[in-house]
Amino acid sequence: MKFLFIFAHPDDETVACAGTIRQLSQAGHRVELLLATDGGAGEVSRQSRPQLKKLGSVKALRRQELNTVGRHLGIANVKYLEYEDGQITNQDVWGGMLLSIIDHLDAARPDFVITFDHSGWYFHLDHVGTSIATTLAVHQAGHRPRGLLLSHFRPDQRKWRYVFADHQPITHRVLVTDTQHKLAATKLHASQDLRIPRRFINKKGSHYELYQLVFAGRTAAKALAESGIFSPVENGK
Repeated sequence: MKFLFIFAHPDDETVACAGTIRQLSQAGHRVELLLATDGGAGEVSRQSRPQLKKLGSVKALRRQELNTVGRHLGIANVKYLEYEDGQITNQDVWGGMLLSIIDHLDAARPDFVITFDHSGWYFHLDHVGTSIATTLAVHQAGHRPRGLLLSHFRPDQRKWRYVFADHQPITHRVLVTDTQHKLAATKLHASQDLRIPRRFINKKGSHYELYQLVFAGRTAAKALAESGIFSPVENGK
Protein backbone atom coordinates (compact mmCIF):
# COMPACT_ATOMS: atom_id res chain seq x y z
CA MET A 1 0.00 0.00 0.00
CA LYS A 2 1.00 3.62 -0.39
CA PHE A 3 0.96 5.99 2.59
CA LEU A 4 1.23 9.74 1.98
CA PHE A 5 2.25 11.90 4.95
CA ILE A 6 1.41 15.60 4.56
CA PHE A 7 3.04 18.01 6.99
CA ALA A 8 4.23 21.61 7.14
CA HIS A 9 7.99 21.49 7.80
CA PRO A 10 10.98 19.16 7.69
CA ASP A 11 11.13 17.39 11.09
CA ASP A 12 7.32 17.19 11.55
CA GLU A 13 7.44 13.70 10.06
CA THR A 14 10.07 12.64 12.56
CA VAL A 15 8.64 14.11 15.76
CA ALA A 16 5.38 12.16 15.69
CA CYS A 17 5.65 9.52 12.98
CA ALA A 18 9.26 8.33 12.56
CA GLY A 19 8.52 4.93 14.05
CA THR A 20 5.45 4.47 11.87
CA ILE A 21 7.25 5.54 8.71
CA ARG A 22 10.18 3.20 9.27
CA GLN A 23 7.94 0.24 10.10
CA LEU A 24 5.78 0.82 7.02
CA SER A 25 8.85 1.00 4.81
CA GLN A 26 10.39 -2.09 6.41
CA ALA A 27 7.12 -3.98 5.83
CA GLY A 28 7.24 -3.21 2.10
CA HIS A 29 4.74 -0.36 1.94
CA ARG A 30 5.57 2.77 -0.04
CA VAL A 31 5.88 5.95 2.03
CA GLU A 32 5.81 9.40 0.45
CA LEU A 33 6.03 12.83 2.07
CA LEU A 34 4.51 16.13 0.96
CA LEU A 35 5.54 19.29 2.82
CA ALA A 36 3.88 22.69 2.64
CA THR A 37 7.18 24.51 3.31
CA ASP A 38 10.88 23.75 3.52
CA GLY A 39 11.24 25.29 6.97
CA GLY A 40 13.25 28.24 5.72
CA ALA A 41 12.31 30.46 8.67
CA GLY A 42 13.54 28.02 11.30
CA GLU A 43 16.28 28.89 13.73
CA VAL A 44 19.57 27.07 13.24
CA SER A 45 21.57 25.44 16.02
CA ARG A 46 25.12 26.55 16.65
CA GLN A 47 26.51 23.19 15.58
CA SER A 48 24.85 23.53 12.16
CA ARG A 49 26.07 27.03 11.37
CA PRO A 50 29.18 25.88 9.46
CA GLN A 51 26.96 23.77 7.20
CA LEU A 52 24.54 26.69 6.85
CA LYS A 53 27.40 28.89 5.72
CA LYS A 54 28.47 26.25 3.21
CA LEU A 55 24.99 25.77 1.74
CA GLY A 56 24.03 29.44 1.82
CA SER A 57 20.46 29.27 3.14
CA VAL A 58 18.32 27.72 5.85
CA LYS A 59 16.09 26.27 3.14
CA ALA A 60 18.95 24.38 1.53
CA LEU A 61 20.16 23.14 4.90
CA ARG A 62 16.80 21.80 5.98
CA ARG A 63 16.16 20.14 2.63
CA GLN A 64 19.53 18.43 2.88
CA GLU A 65 18.73 17.22 6.40
CA LEU A 66 15.36 15.87 5.29
CA ASN A 67 16.94 14.01 2.37
CA THR A 68 19.19 12.24 4.87
CA VAL A 69 16.27 11.50 7.20
CA GLY A 70 14.25 10.19 4.27
CA ARG A 71 16.93 7.65 3.43
CA HIS A 72 17.21 6.69 7.09
CA LEU A 73 13.47 6.10 7.54
CA GLY A 74 12.74 4.72 4.08
CA ILE A 75 10.73 7.58 2.57
CA ALA A 76 10.49 6.90 -1.16
CA ASN A 77 9.65 10.40 -2.35
CA VAL A 78 9.64 13.92 -0.89
CA LYS A 79 7.93 16.90 -2.51
CA TYR A 80 7.27 20.49 -1.44
CA LEU A 81 4.36 22.83 -2.09
CA GLU A 82 6.87 25.71 -1.88
CA TYR A 83 4.99 27.92 0.59
CA GLU A 84 7.08 30.22 2.76
CA ASP A 85 7.63 28.98 6.29
CA GLY A 86 5.41 30.85 8.76
CA GLN A 87 3.49 32.70 6.06
CA ILE A 88 0.65 30.34 5.19
CA THR A 89 -2.55 32.39 5.12
CA ASN A 90 -6.21 31.53 5.38
CA GLN A 91 -6.48 32.41 1.70
CA ASP A 92 -3.76 29.83 0.92
CA VAL A 93 -5.46 27.14 2.98
CA TRP A 94 -8.81 27.50 1.25
CA GLY A 95 -7.33 28.35 -2.14
CA GLY A 96 -3.98 27.50 -3.68
CA MET A 97 -2.82 25.02 -1.05
CA LEU A 98 -6.09 23.11 -1.21
CA LEU A 99 -5.90 22.89 -5.00
CA SER A 100 -2.25 21.84 -4.93
CA ILE A 101 -2.95 19.02 -2.48
CA ILE A 102 -5.91 17.87 -4.58
CA ASP A 103 -3.63 17.74 -7.63
CA HIS A 104 -1.03 15.80 -5.66
CA LEU A 105 -3.59 13.29 -4.39
CA ASP A 106 -4.90 12.70 -7.89
CA ALA A 107 -1.36 12.16 -9.19
CA ALA A 108 0.04 10.09 -6.31
CA ARG A 109 -3.13 8.06 -5.61
CA PRO A 110 -2.27 7.05 -2.03
CA ASP A 111 -4.17 4.40 -0.12
CA PHE A 112 -3.91 6.40 3.11
CA VAL A 113 -3.17 10.04 3.91
CA ILE A 114 -1.74 11.10 7.28
CA THR A 115 -1.55 14.69 8.52
CA PHE A 116 -1.74 16.77 11.73
CA ASP A 117 -4.77 16.70 13.99
CA HIS A 118 -6.73 19.93 13.69
CA SER A 119 -4.97 21.53 16.65
CA GLY A 120 -1.74 21.32 14.67
CA TRP A 121 -0.33 19.57 17.78
CA TYR A 122 0.30 22.90 19.53
CA PHE A 123 -1.63 25.44 17.45
CA HIS A 124 1.21 26.29 15.07
CA LEU A 125 -0.70 28.07 12.29
CA ASP A 126 1.26 26.36 9.49
CA HIS A 127 0.34 23.02 11.05
CA VAL A 128 -3.32 23.93 11.49
CA GLY A 129 -3.57 25.22 7.93
CA THR A 130 -1.94 22.12 6.50
CA SER A 131 -4.34 19.91 8.45
CA ILE A 132 -7.40 21.80 7.24
CA ALA A 133 -6.29 21.95 3.60
CA THR A 134 -5.42 18.24 3.60
CA THR A 135 -8.75 17.25 5.13
CA LEU A 136 -10.65 19.29 2.57
CA ALA A 137 -8.53 17.91 -0.26
CA VAL A 138 -9.18 14.29 0.72
CA HIS A 139 -12.91 14.96 0.46
CA GLN A 140 -12.69 16.87 -2.82
CA ALA A 141 -10.04 15.02 -4.84
CA GLY A 142 -11.01 12.80 -7.73
CA HIS A 143 -8.96 10.02 -6.18
CA ARG A 144 -10.46 8.84 -2.92
CA PRO A 145 -7.94 7.35 -0.48
CA ARG A 146 -9.10 4.45 1.65
CA GLY A 147 -8.71 6.64 4.70
CA LEU A 148 -7.43 9.83 6.30
CA LEU A 149 -5.54 9.52 9.58
CA LEU A 150 -4.81 12.44 11.89
CA SER A 151 -1.56 12.23 13.83
CA HIS A 152 -1.95 13.12 17.52
CA PHE A 153 1.15 14.34 19.30
CA ARG A 154 1.38 16.10 22.65
CA PRO A 155 4.38 18.25 23.52
CA ASP A 156 5.65 18.84 27.05
CA GLN A 157 2.64 18.26 29.32
CA ARG A 158 3.81 20.76 31.94
CA LYS A 159 3.71 23.59 29.45
CA TRP A 160 0.53 22.58 27.62
CA ARG A 161 -1.52 20.91 30.37
CA TYR A 162 -4.22 23.57 30.29
CA VAL A 163 -4.79 23.07 26.54
CA PHE A 164 -5.40 19.36 26.12
CA ALA A 165 -8.27 17.28 27.45
CA ASP A 166 -7.49 14.02 29.21
CA HIS A 167 -9.26 12.06 26.49
CA GLN A 168 -7.87 11.84 22.96
CA PRO A 169 -10.05 10.53 20.11
CA ILE A 170 -7.52 7.87 19.15
CA THR A 171 -8.66 5.01 16.91
CA HIS A 172 -5.32 3.43 15.97
CA ARG A 173 -1.80 3.29 17.31
CA VAL A 174 1.64 2.06 16.27
CA LEU A 175 3.97 0.52 18.83
CA VAL A 176 7.52 1.85 18.49
CA THR A 177 10.05 -0.47 20.10
CA ASP A 178 13.05 0.40 17.92
CA THR A 179 13.50 3.82 19.49
CA GLN A 180 17.12 4.18 18.39
CA HIS A 181 16.14 4.79 14.77
CA LYS A 182 13.64 7.43 15.86
CA LEU A 183 16.24 9.12 18.05
CA ALA A 184 18.71 9.00 15.18
CA ALA A 185 16.17 10.70 12.90
CA THR A 186 15.75 13.57 15.39
CA LYS A 187 19.53 14.01 15.47
CA LEU A 188 19.74 14.07 11.67
CA HIS A 189 17.57 17.21 11.80
CA ALA A 190 20.67 18.69 13.42
CA SER A 191 19.79 22.33 12.83
CA GLN A 192 16.60 22.08 14.89
CA ASP A 193 16.01 22.03 18.64
CA LEU A 194 14.30 18.67 19.15
CA ARG A 195 15.21 18.23 22.79
CA ILE A 196 11.59 17.79 23.90
CA PRO A 197 10.79 14.82 21.62
CA ARG A 198 14.20 13.28 22.39
CA ARG A 199 13.53 13.65 26.11
CA PHE A 200 10.16 11.96 25.63
CA ILE A 201 11.70 9.04 23.71
CA ASN A 202 14.51 8.58 26.23
CA LYS A 203 12.08 8.70 29.15
CA LYS A 204 9.40 6.43 27.69
CA GLY A 205 11.48 3.98 25.70
CA SER A 206 8.98 1.85 23.79
CA HIS A 207 5.89 3.97 23.13
CA TYR A 208 2.89 4.41 20.85
CA GLU A 209 2.46 6.84 17.97
CA LEU A 210 -1.20 7.82 17.96
CA TYR A 211 -3.70 8.27 15.13
CA GLN A 212 -7.37 9.03 14.55
CA LEU A 213 -9.12 7.60 11.50
CA VAL A 214 -11.50 10.39 10.49
CA PHE A 215 -12.34 9.51 6.90
CA ALA A 216 -12.72 5.89 5.93
CA GLY A 217 -13.87 3.92 2.95
CA ARG A 218 -15.38 0.47 3.43
CA THR A 219 -11.99 -1.24 3.33
CA ALA A 220 -10.06 1.19 5.55
CA ALA A 221 -10.15 -0.67 8.86
CA LYS A 222 -9.33 -4.00 7.22
CA ALA A 223 -6.49 -2.48 5.21
CA LEU A 224 -4.96 -0.86 8.30
CA ALA A 225 -5.12 -4.20 10.10
CA GLU A 226 -3.49 -5.93 7.14
CA SER A 227 -0.69 -3.36 7.10
CA GLY A 228 0.78 -5.18 10.07
CA ILE A 229 1.59 -1.83 11.67
CA PHE A 230 -1.61 -0.18 12.93
CA SER A 231 -3.55 -1.61 15.87
CA PRO A 232 -7.13 -0.51 16.66
CA VAL A 233 -7.78 1.30 19.93
CA GLU A 234 -10.99 1.07 21.93
CA ASN A 235 -12.43 4.22 23.54
CA GLY A 236 -9.35 6.28 22.72
CA LYS A 237 -7.29 4.57 25.42
